[in-house]
Amino acid sequence: MQTYEIYPICTGIFSAAEKSNFTFQKDQGVKIQAPILMYLIKGKDKVILADTGCSDGEWAAKHHHPLVRTAEQEPLRALAAHGVCPDDVDIIVNTHLHWDHCFNNDLFPKAKIFVQERELRFAACPLPTQYTYYEALQTGMVPKWIDCVRRMQTVDGDHELCDGVKLVFLPGHTEGFQGLLVNTDAGGCLIASDCLPLYENWPGNGARFHATGIHTNLLSLFASYRRIEQMNVKYFPGHEIEVLQIKKYPEKGD
Repeated sequence: MQTYEIYPICTGIFSAAEKSNFTFQKDQGVKIQAPILMYLIKGKDKVILADTGCSDGEWAAKHHHPLVRTAEQEPLRALAAHGVCPDDVDIIVNTHLHWDHCFNNDLFPKAKIFVQERELRFAACPLPTQYTYYEALQTGMVPKWIDCVRRMQTVDGDHELCDGVKLVFLPGHTEGFQGLLVNTDAGGCLIASDCLPLYENWPGNGARFHATGIHTNLLSLFASYRRIEQMNVKYFPGHEIEVLQIKKYPEKGD
């Protein structure tokens, strides 16, 4: 089975994110630095992006939350630092269609975009509590994912994406959420994104899962957590500042 390397990439940082958005009913009023992450996955003949990050700061401040983005964190420049240009990207996996995870799909014109069919349907008509996250038409905005809808390939549940990479259906944060299970030289790794936005949501060492604060169905979310536990893999979260200490996974010696 082919193996891959995983590179966490920061596309901006919420400098004062409400922590309880990530830790359900815990630490209300506590503000944290929360990076908006996408993951570059490189194999011998495939370049894959798990999510494509957020908007610039001006758009975010107007419609969502203030964020800070340096020039080096602009998605194309960040990828160029890894020797990747837009046309090199073969596949985009949108874990879900919240604005901060799919805003830059259109920057990669040759990439096939994979999304769960249930996610696409839900994004078109979400719960009112999710309108802003999806930049739903009901708010008067036009969501950015619509720009690339004709390039989207929908899947229903788990899906073998290519040799060594599998889409895993993990609903709960959103109705059609999916993770990305990647084979590496150090074993399987799950790009969990906002299913597990922080390491605190599942610190391991016998600790139980703590739900993310943004969800559509807690029963589905905890079923997804039980599924992740059975996988027995390392996971990569969606908004964890400590992830940025990892330049490449696996590193030599892992």
